[in-house]
Amino acid sequence: MLILATVFMCLAAYLWFPLHRRRSIEQVADAKRENLETESPEPEVKAASGSEILHALQVIQLGVSAGMTIGQALECAQKRATAAAAREIERGLNQYRIGHPLTRALEEIATINPRWQSISDTLITSLNSGSPISDQLADVEFILQSSIDTEKLKRIKSVAVKSVLPLGLCFLPAFVLLAVVPIVAGLIRGFT
Repeated sequence: MLILATVFMCLAAYLWFPLHRRRSIEQVADAKRENLETESPEPEVKAASGSEILHALQVIQLGVSAGMTIGQALECAQKRATAAAAREIERGLNQYRIGHPLTRALEEIATINPRWQSISDTLITSLNSGSPISDQLADVEFILQSSIDTEKLKRIKSVAVKSVLPLGLCFLPAFVLLAVVPIVAGLIRGFT
């Protein structure tokens, strides 16, 4: 019984604190070869995250409130955004630079990454109606920040559930074997 409890404790320690295993040179080389064989010739392009888009939105909002046009604010945001967000803005601005209307450029940005949709819609509405945009961008910023906070909260909750797994699989059976079983055995022996 003590051996079984020790095995459970070792398993729990293994799951809780994973050991870094050294792989042989051949295993590393095989893994690299497999990756090269399965990779496509074009590297996968990562879409901008919500926080990257939020940062770009704040730069756009600052530019528009400083008196820039929407096109100038987008160019300013492209220069100051992270690589993924700057690439998405640049693809949209390329449409504008070759002569298409700015609304088409904004639609292109939203097509590339759907997280830009609310920003794009707000900017297109402002372009079409000529209305001031600062308040609408502030509302979009609030909504985007709320969605980012909700995503973070979901990830935090999932980590809390996953961290209980070693406890349920290893520590509790070891506790039952070391504490509960001897007490129950002593009680049964006392009744007989």
